[in-house]
Amino acid sequence: MCLTPALVTLVLTIPGIIATVQVSTRPVLEAEIKKAISIPCVPTISTPNTTKYIQWFVMEKNVRQRIYFQDMENSTVDAGTDYTSRISVDKTYTLTIDPVMLRDERTFHCQVGAGPVGSGEAETLLKVYAAPDMPVIEKKSGTISLLETEAKEIASCVTRNGYPAPSVTWYKDRTPLHADPQLRNRTSVRLQAIEEANGLYTMKSVLSYIPVKQDKDALFYCEVSYRMPVGIDMMKESAKISISISYPPENAEFLIDRKVLKEMDNMTMECRSDGTSSVDYTFFKILDGEMVHIESTGNKVVMTALSRKDSGLYGCKVLDLDTYDEFVSNKTIMVHYLDPIVLTPKGPYVFTEGDKNVRISCEAGASQRPTVEWTKGKKTVVSTGKWLKLHMVELEHAGNYSCNVTVPGVSSLSRQKTISIVVKGPPHVNCTAEKFQKNGPYVNLTCVFRGDPIPVVMCNAHKEPTLTYHLQKNYVVSELILPLPTGELQLTCNGTNKHGNDDYLFIVQGDVAQAKSSGGVVIVVIIVCILLLAILGAILYFLYKKGKIPCGRSGKQSITQAEVHDNIVVEVKNDQKVPEETVLLQGVNGDKKLPSHQ
Repeated sequence: MCLTPALVTLVLTIPGIIATVQVSTRPVLEAEIKKAISIPCVPTISTPNTTKYIQWFVMEKNVRQRIYFQDMENSTVDAGTDYTSRISVDKTYTLTIDPVMLRDERTFHCQVGAGPVGSGEAETLLKVYAAPDMPVIEKKSGTISLLETEAKEIASCVTRNGYPAPSVTWYKDRTPLHADPQLRNRTSVRLQAIEEANGLYTMKSVLSYIPVKQDKDALFYCEVSYRMPVGIDMMKESAKISISISYPPENAEFLIDRKVLKEMDNMTMECRSDGTSSVDYTFFKILDGEMVHIESTGNKVVMTALSRKDSGLYGCKVLDLDTYDEFVSNKTIMVHYLDPIVLTPKGPYVFTEGDKNVRISCEAGASQRPTVEWTKGKKTVVSTGKWLKLHMVELEHAGNYSCNVTVPGVSSLSRQKTISIVVKGPPHVNCTAEKFQKNGPYVNLTCVFRGDPIPVVMCNAHKEPTLTYHLQKNYVVSELILPLPTGELQLTCNGTNKHGNDDYLFIVQGDVAQAKSSGGVVIVVIIVCILLLAILGAILYFLYKKGKIPCGRSGKQSITQAEVHDNIVVEVKNDQKVPEETVLLQGVNGDKKLPSHQ
């Protein structure tokens, strides 16, 4: 704490002794309104035991007025002053004012007397501060045209109850308007300071400004700067506002609400300008080189249930009603379409097995070259492009085919047409045999006959089997379940239609089940038997050379007696494959019904 020395020094009159009284205090103190402040008073007396007194004074209209007195016996707060109820003095003679008021900004004197030694005093200047209220910004109504050449009033800023009077600064996007030379040349500020009855200040600042087009997105606000104890600079900001600017357009923009259009869609056309001044919108279509006006209200037009005829060049014009400048924007609009599918030849699609170079085309008119794909059954792609080609017709080519046509880039624009291909031809048979155990050995014999017309299938056997027929769309499945015989059993299945016939022969034995087509010889079985005999002969010769086999008659062993096996072998001789459908129809062997259950 920096204290000033006493203003008066008195000399004691005792011969040979010099006595003095000095008083120290703060030369300047700062206080905030409605809060407390303490003013120190520190006396220094050369003869400490001397009887002393202390007095506090204030300057009231250039006249000193005592507000407090204290001697060695009594202390008194003077009555009838502005401080009677607001001050107190402690034992160190420090004066406390609570609360501080605006009128307390004055000089306070502390006087200390020491009897015959004399007296001394010091003074403190008290400065008072009040923080202003939050600034309130008010935007002026109306729109400012860029064609104006003089600054127009755009906003006012008011802050109240500040002391001393605060300063007001205007900003645009965090930049002080007075700090930028370009902004300063377009800015005018009128400031008014009003001292209210309570002595506090109300500040009103009015901003006038010449805007430019870039100011359409700018934010303006005011800042109030003030000082608070002790030497602290502070500020408060108002809310931010934007100003309404009218400026002429420089461009027009023509828009539609969809990227892709197709027939029966609705379309909204919109015309925009980059200005804010009053404008007039006009829509048009170029038809045979002529501009055809389209009726509209405002800057939008709605077209419903579009057709391919609505494709073409559309646009809009923007007319500035202030400058009469005109701006144009246009765009080519394509309305996509896809016509019904046309198949060539038209059908019916009935072919004979063995036909060559069968071709069916699939075409459809479209707004652009379509994508064509042929599928069979459950979306199996068999051809890409408009042609379905069968180089050599087979029974497997029969079935349902779909032609799928889509317009690239327009996923919702597609068509499909389905045809049925019939292949006429004699029966073709595939057979299989499978053995299983269920209360004894059984064999499951299955044959699939394909052909058109559907073959008539008959199976016969020397013993009565469990025989079932499954009639499908273009094939017949015959399924036989029978116990394996101890001897040989022959069974024939025959399929016949008007184009021919085909049959299959099963030879079932106790240990072997053979199946062969009519007129065929089981060459593979013979070859296998020869190979087995050759291997057996080689083994016997090897044992003979080693002396393992005696040559005497009594030592002869029968090598012709075959070992009896209990296991049953079912063998099918046919190079043809059984189609997928047969597997699905056979079921699980364990679920087959035995003859005893029929």
